[in-house]
Amino acid sequence: MSSTSIFTFLMVFTMSIFHSTKLPSQLNDFGLKIQQGKNEIEITSSQQSVELSKEKFSVFFNIKKDDDVAQNYHAARLVADIDPDIFSQFEANRSFDEIPSLSAGTSMAGPKDGQYGCIFFDDQAHHYIFYNNEEEKRAELISKEENGIVRLSFDVENYCMQDLEVNIENSNFEKLYFVFFIDENLNEKVEEGEFVKLIVNLK
Repeated sequence: MSSTSIFTFLMVFTMSIFHSTKLPSQLNDFGLKIQQGKNEIEITSSQQSVELSKEKFSVFFNIKKDDDVAQNYHAARLVADIDPDIFSQFEANRSFDEIPSLSAGTSMAGPKDGQYGCIFFDDQAHHYIFYNNEEEKRAELISKEENGIVRLSFDVENYCMQDLEVNIENSNFEKLYFVFFIDENLNEKVEEGEFVKLIVNLK
């Protein structure tokens, strides 16, 4: 084999290896943003701290549209607590059955055609936030893109702990801890770039 042929082979091999291992920039694709009144905060890192007033706020994000033909259904999962220990559950390359808040049977029931009435603090369960159509949704549709992406939003206004429901304005919480996760490739595994750990400082 000539030196030119060897060089060409090595270039093609190297490019194929690079292409196969390159990680998608899911975090940027999510377009995750928190809005409270006129205040907008873009989430740009896998762990971020934000400051909010003790008032209702909204979370905006992008997600792939459901594909009924292929039976691929996409959703965001939200785990919330007043204890930062929930962060330790989420490490790259852990499967759902290794994570207490994502394992089988941990999705919390909610209305079929509207948002959760309140955010539950629970380190053993998660909110399942999706949009299929106006009759089947737990988020509000903001826009549809031609590339099969939809932009959704949901509100955070009331919190629930066991049987107690508290409006955010009347709470005495100073810090809240959220993990926002989208299993983008639907492989039931937490991977780098698919989750964000949020610390919400309430003032």
